[in-house]
Amino acid sequence: MKRREAIKLTALATLGVAVSAQACPSKGSCQTDSTKNRNLMTPKDPKKLTKGELKHTPQITLGDKDANGYTLVEITVGQGGIIHPSTQAHWIDFITLYVDKKLVGTTELEAEISRGAAAFRVKLDGAKYVTANAGCNLHGIWASTVTL
Repeated sequence: MKRREAIKLTALATLGVAVSAQACPSKGSCQTDSTKNRNLMTPKDPKKLTKGELKHTPQITLGDKDANGYTLVEITVGQGGIIHPSTQAHWIDFITLYVDKKLVGTTELEAEISRGAAAFRVKLDGAKYVTANAGCNLHGIWASTVTL
């Protein structure tokens, strides 16, 4: 590589770092979708989850139904006493809830200050199943389904 090309590349790299630092004042939580793992993940054996799979799989808990017919649906990422971490480098960045195949709720989560958990009140009259998706910035999107 010629000296002039090396100087241009160094200047462009420095400019890119400076722009990134201004656009993202906090460290890990500004990770863009292009740098997050957005692959849909599936357990190797759904009947015998590994510790890593347990850590990433959403647990769906159905609660009470209020006077207006809305059922509490709680989602916690992690099962079997293994809770997903929330650090600058590794966290759950979103949780979505589907009733049958219709999106009914979504939440975005920030690293360190929020944990992989969400709750929604939804009408489940006539529904066949609920599905929760949880996105880990490093290990992809994990899903769980509960048949009603």
